[in-house]
Amino acid sequence: MSSTYFENQLAVTPALANNSHCIALLNATSLNVSKFDLPRYLSPFELNVINRRKTPQAKQEYLATRLVLKYLVKTVLTGYACVKLCDISSEFNSNNNKLELHIKNTTEVISCCVSHSHGFIGAALNVAATPFGFDIEKVSLKRPFNKLAKHFYHPAEVSLITNTDNITTQAQHFFRIWTLKEALAKATSRPIAQLLSPNVFNELNNAQFTACSNTVIGAHNEMFDISVVAKKSTDWRCSIMTINDLRSAITF
Repeated sequence: MSSTYFENQLAVTPALANNSHCIALLNATSLNVSKFDLPRYLSPFELNVINRRKTPQAKQEYLATRLVLKYLVKTVLTGYACVKLCDISSEFNSNNNKLELHIKNTTEVISCCVSHSHGFIGAALNVAATPFGFDIEKVSLKRPFNKLAKHFYHPAEVSLITNTDNITTQAQHFFRIWTLKEALAKATSRPIAQLLSPNVFNELNNAQFTACSNTVIGAHNEMFDISVVAKKSTDWRCSIMTINDLRSAITF
């Protein structure tokens, strides 16, 4: 039943778990990009990407997701503790529509996934390279979510949003459906445009994907919705890092 997808079943812990099924979350709003010697932390490919980012927030989120990915490589995977950060490069593979990490002077390719919203970011390694995706979205009561839902969503999804007069519940339902659609799009390498109008709950069931979600409160009491979709594993969880946690492992 679709109601189960609105239960907050995704585990969220304050300390980063050292395993390959963990999504590291970070409030990156205090990360000052200008203070970084970027060639020390980013590969030449990544430097080219971040230099094309237009806004300070986009640069901030890009740097934060890449730092967390590299932190995960150095702490979760054995044998890479001494690898320079700039020798780990995140590059999008257009053949399989996946983000991948490449380690310089090796043939290693590590599947991974990132998401960000309003300065709150998440990153995860997908070491087994099984179908997996997650998404983060800020829950905003200012967005015209009822209008958007009626225009883009399946009628059954619209009913789940509009069957209550509580605007907060409506917003939570809208964004939960959105993060499920985005996570499924990443897990299946499908464009999000193909998943807007289908009933996401039917899509998940028909493809036999597991999905779980939760909400996290940001630094300024913002609510962020997080959904994870995976083909095999049901033990994905999230851990909230701090800038100091990241700094202690990656000197900056």
